Amino acid sequence: MSEKETLFALWLEDDLNDEQLAEFRQLCADDDEFAARVALGRDMQHQAKHYQQAEVPRWVPPAIGAQSRSGSPWGWAGFAPLSFATSLLAIVMVLLRVEVQVQNNALTLSFAGQGRQAEIEQAVAAQLDDFRQQQQVALVDYARDLRDQQQQANTQLASYLLTSSRTERREDFAELIKFVNQQRADDQVFYARQLNKLEQELYSNTETTPVTPGSDPNP
Repeated sequence: MSEKETLFALWLEDDLNDEQLAEFRQLCADDDEFAARVALGRDMQHQAKHYQQAEVPRWVPPAIGAQSRSGSPWGWAGFAPLSFATSLLAIVMVLLRVEVQVQNNALTLSFAGQGRQAEIEQAVAAQLDDFRQQQQVALVDYARDLRDQQQQANTQLASYLLTSSRTERREDFAELIKFVNQQRADDQVFYARQLNKLEQELYSNTETTPVTPGSDPNP
């Protein structure tokens, strides 16, 4: 229990000492919410202190008597089923999406699902086209931003290489040349593997080609 709750409980029990009473009054002056709680508690104490019990009147059941019914016997008796039927009809019309149209003094009922399949498909197609265009625009913007970031990074790298000292530039260029040579070596290995694979495929195709009698196998 917090200090506020403790002081409030002691105040309700009228058990505050002088030090706690001074702190309680200072808290009422500084905290509006606490002061409102104290005012509400004081009001409830006042009502509880001045509460007076009232005498309950005697209840005499025979004096009440039977209540007479007035009006037509068909009034409320048929209203409940009619209301239920009307509500049920409204629910069915909503679920089936029934549309009521009045044209040329004629009442026409139609279902929303009939004759609108083409309209629904067109609306869906339009939404898909719109979404596809938005995605294409977003991809173009992303590619442009990525290209701009790459150009900015290259510019910063070139600026760094130009403004650094000779030793640093020499080391950076050495690393760059090493990287380029490594890339070339990797490319050479890749192309060598591709040529080897192509040679093996050509060799296997030559072995599997049938030779007809009388023909020269090596034209």
